[in-house]
Amino acid sequence: MCKIHVVCGTLLLNLFIGSSSALAEVDTRKEKASLGTIQDAAMGATSMPPGKSDPVESPDKNIHVKVRNDGEQVKVDATFVVPVSPQQAWLVFTDFDNIPNFVSGVVASKVNDRYGNRLRVSQKGVTRYGFIGFSFETVREVNLLPFQRIHERMLSGSMRKMEETTQFLPEGNYTRVIYHADIIPGMWIPPVMGNVFIKHEAREQFQQIMNEIIRRKQAGSL
Repeated sequence: MCKIHVVCGTLLLNLFIGSSSALAEVDTRKEKASLGTIQDAAMGATSMPPGKSDPVESPDKNIHVKVRNDGEQVKVDATFVVPVSPQQAWLVFTDFDNIPNFVSGVVASKVNDRYGNRLRVSQKGVTRYGFIGFSFETVREVNLLPFQRIHERMLSGSMRKMEETTQFLPEGNYTRVIYHADIIPGMWIPPVMGNVFIKHEAREQFQQIMNEIIRRKQAGSL
């Protein structure tokens, strides 16, 4: 995708998942290397069937995640680049009904109501890292600014608060995705171990979304 400020959030951090201009200012030298790897994957790899077992198409060095946890509220910021236009990236990020097919932590997702660019989406999922595991269930209000921004707010669910924003910023033939989430979990999360868990979960889910974007591009379905 062209560069995107993400959240689409909806997918990404089932449980927890921050806006960060600092994250958007990624070291250009590292990014050039990441872009080259992503482009190689998009142009040279053979198309893969859909599914959660798709191989990683690009190293997660391209996915920058920052987690802040004060013991009550968790803030997550993430940014990465995909080798498609914002319009193409948008098709994957807003494919709410099919999210369980390519994001392993989401077991059910459905658009219940749609009023123009405002949706109501229900989701269920399970996340696990080592001996830490959580299940979640949410109903979210999703506001869409086509090809630019996705804003999600939890209306009800297993967390006390969840608000996510995902932005899509074009950068040449790519899209930068910038994601921010403010979350107050329904249970206490140890700051140190919790941060490791959340960062791992965010990287894994964004990588799965990147894989799906590349797979659809190769298949000509974007």
